[in-house]
Amino acid sequence: MSALIARQASTAAERLADLAVQALVDEADLSPKPGLVDRRGSGAHSDLHLGLMHASAQSLWPAFAAMADAARSEGRVSQALRETLGQLGRDGEAEMLRVTAGVNTHRGAIWALGLLSAAAMLESGAAAGGIAASAAALARL
Repeated sequence: MSALIARQASTAAERLADLAVQALVDEADLSPKPGLVDRRGSGAHSDLHLGLMHASAQSLWPAFAAMADAARSEGRVSQALRETLGQLGRDGEAEMLRVTAGVNTHRGAIWALGLLSAAAMLESGAAAGGIAASAAALARL
């Protein structure tokens, strides 16, 4: 884990949130990415920079943890879980936009990583295919 994640995760939901945030940080840091934000610069994005991408990723940690925890509580793919995940994602998006002063840094990632975090909680110990299948089932609802 990077130095950006300073606390020790104690629950499965926290560990999943750590991994989701780390994936966003790693993606931002990956270089070179011509035209995109990376360690070399902002690419074609005058409103983005690496520090903003890192701050945005960190701001989403509570949302990812809450999504995984909601899946643990529900215990299965269901319409109720999908609705809860949607609300938690919108709440996470609002926090991200607050931190970034309205810049959309990770809107799509909230959806994708939120579903995967929830599915990973539901499919604890499963291979990637099982987690992806549960994420897909949630997305279809």
